[in-house]
Amino acid sequence: MATLYGKSWSKTELLSYIGDVAQVAGIRPSILRDGKAEGVSAVDAQTGAGLQFTVLPGRGMDIPDARYRGIPLHFASGTGITAPAYYEEPGLGWLRSFFVGLLTTCGITYSGQPDNDQGEALGLHGRISNAGAENIGVNQEWQGDEYVMTIQGMLRECRAMGEFMTLTRRIETRLGWKKFILTDIIENRGFAPQPLMMLYHFNFGFPLLGPNASVVAPILKTEPRNEQARQDNGVAECLSVPAPIHAYQEKVFFHDLAADDNGQTFMALLNPDIGNGQPLGVIERFNIKQLPKFTQWKMPCQGFYVMGLEPGTVTPIGRSALRKENALPMLDAQAQYQISIEIEVIDTLADFEQIRQHTARLVCKK
Repeated sequence: MATLYGKSWSKTELLSYIGDVAQVAGIRPSILRDGKAEGVSAVDAQTGAGLQFTVLPGRGMDIPDARYRGIPLHFASGTGITAPAYYEEPGLGWLRSFFVGLLTTCGITYSGQPDNDQGEALGLHGRISNAGAENIGVNQEWQGDEYVMTIQGMLRECRAMGEFMTLTRRIETRLGWKKFILTDIIENRGFAPQPLMMLYHFNFGFPLLGPNASVVAPILKTEPRNEQARQDNGVAECLSVPAPIHAYQEKVFFHDLAADDNGQTFMALLNPDIGNGQPLGVIERFNIKQLPKFTQWKMPCQGFYVMGLEPGTVTPIGRSALRKENALPMLDAQAQYQISIEIEVIDTLADFEQIRQHTARLVCKK
């Protein structure tokens, strides 16, 4: 049953009050028609419980926008949404189409800083975010007393006489939910093993991100990416959030997380007061058997005020470095790899406390 407006509703009860479920929730496809976003396919979703988000089948099945009760959860960069035709692969060119958003997917066979691996030049964070989806499916239907909404599409990373990788993404939400579940099936359709370097670049911005906010997670160990991240008490203060700082230089941290017996773990950004006395938070739930690495991108810069909380299959230090360390995961020929991530909005201090208690229990187990 769906919980709306403080009440649980059966299908029959709710339909007694409305003519079309679209009055309270639903998903709606569209095509963007302005500027560099011209022609990009989009799907808007709203759950009826305050959660709204947009998925871009035309840009990597990524999520440029997410809001709760009208409050943005994401960060939007000045690039705006750009069509795949504007993608610049070499070096840092990827940044010219980095709208940031709630989710930018990095991979499939490469993520991280620009690199040269076995003679192949690799641009920042891979190609998949700038791929258009095919086999797109949008569905919304009653399943008993649950109204289920799904968005699905398949992306290719392929080179003639080279790799042939696909990513099939399914995003599910339901009437009354304050969350969605993202499920990816990555398949190596070729006949040689290929690197699997997925990084889920989840990004959070103002007003969720602010001086009252902090990162909460069952962290066992933290390593700064470089000396810059170590400076100015970087590690000790990595979970806190300052006000915007002029000319701030990004800091990146790699965290080892505790998990339960099934491998389930989480990372949360919690703000007890976004400025009007209202608590707001987001929690990412995932399995370290699928996503064993976690990267935090701390960027409280004036005009580019964002925090990235990024589970992945690898630490994004470059493919050649991982290969040298014998730490590069490979997906066998004709094999599949499944990843599931749940993103939920938290809006009560009682829920914040439960998350902190769960954090303490997981850490104490270790």
